[in-house]
Amino acid sequence: MEYNAKTGKELMRKYLGNEPKLAKRLEHSVAVGDFSFKVSRRIAQKNPELSIGVGLCEFLGYCHDIGYSMADGKHEVHTIEILIKEGIDIKIARKAMHGQLAEQFGERERNVEKYLPIGIEGIILTYCDMSVRTGEPITIRERAKEIIERVRAIPTMPEQLKKDIEDNMHKALPRFERYEQIVLSLAGVKSASEF
Repeated sequence: MEYNAKTGKELMRKYLGNEPKLAKRLEHSVAVGDFSFKVSRRIAQKNPELSIGVGLCEFLGYCHDIGYSMADGKHEVHTIEILIKEGIDIKIARKAMHGQLAEQFGERERNVEKYLPIGIEGIILTYCDMSVRTGEPITIRERAKEIIERVRAIPTMPEQLKKDIEDNMHKALPRFERYEQIVLSLAGVKSASEF
């Protein structure tokens, strides 16, 4: 299988496109895939020595949330499981790790590494996921605030879960902001709006 926009979109549609409750995830995944292309292409042009897989970044952006088709909890782990089931090499599938599971579960399990993104492609994916919901990219801090406000407004979610999500977001924010600094520096831009 080639890792590019076409295959990423195919997997995205297969797992997110047939379920109305996943429509927002699908919309978000399209935005992340599109932004991943812009970001990785810019970094690859500015830093050819890094040998960044632009097609791989696009692929990961489009299919990074397909794990939601199995369950909300640990969706990133489910994404990796689905990718492996689809015949994706585990080393490539692992690059789909992108969120705050390191803070949420890794510390408790004493295995933070298991939940961290792998390589520059994983950092780019995490940055892109944390920069766009849909539409134009924003700063990591703005996106974290938006996520917390959205979670707080879910009436059916237990209060303890809301608190856990918010606490873990605050714990993950410094790491996400380091990724933001890395990506912006490699791309030679000052903000996400310059991509």
